[in-house]
Amino acid sequence: MTTELSKEEYNTLLCESGVGVLALTDGSEAYSIPESFGYDGETLYFQFVYKPDSKKMAFLETTETATFTVYDEQPAKSVIVSGTLEPVPEDEEPKAATAITENASIPTLNIYPDTTPDEFTMDYYRLTPNSITGRQFNAFTPGPNDQ
Repeated sequence: MTTELSKEEYNTLLCESGVGVLALTDGSEAYSIPESFGYDGETLYFQFVYKPDSKKMAFLETTETATFTVYDEQPAKSVIVSGTLEPVPEDEEPKAATAITENASIPTLNIYPDTTPDEFTMDYYRLTPNSITGRQFNAFTPGPNDQ
C-alpha cells in the first residue's frame, strides 16, 4: 500500500537526499545516471563535470523532459521530479552554487582517473519542475482476519 507524500514531505526528502538518479533520453534510448544536486525549495541544481565526448551531455541536448528520482529506504519513499533541464544563466550561478553546497552529496570517486582537470568542463544546470510527485510505501500490517 502506498500513500502520497505531502509537499512538505517531498520537500524534506529533496532537501535531505543530496543525490539521486537523473534520467535522460535521445528519443529511442534512455540514459540514467547518479547525480548529486542542490534544491532551494523550488528548483534542482546540478554541477555537471564532463569531457567533450560526454554521453550525458549528448543525451541532455535531445531530452525535452528530464526526470530525477530520489528515494529513502527507512521508511521506503520516493520523489520524482519532471521538467526542463537547462543551463543556469551566469548571473544565477551563485544561487546554484549555494543550493549545491547546502545539500549535495559530493562524490569522491574520480570517474576519469586518466584525465587531467584541464580536460574537463564544469557547468551549472537547473531542473525546473513541471511536476513533483512522491509516495511512501507502507508495510502491510495484518488485521485480525488475515491469517
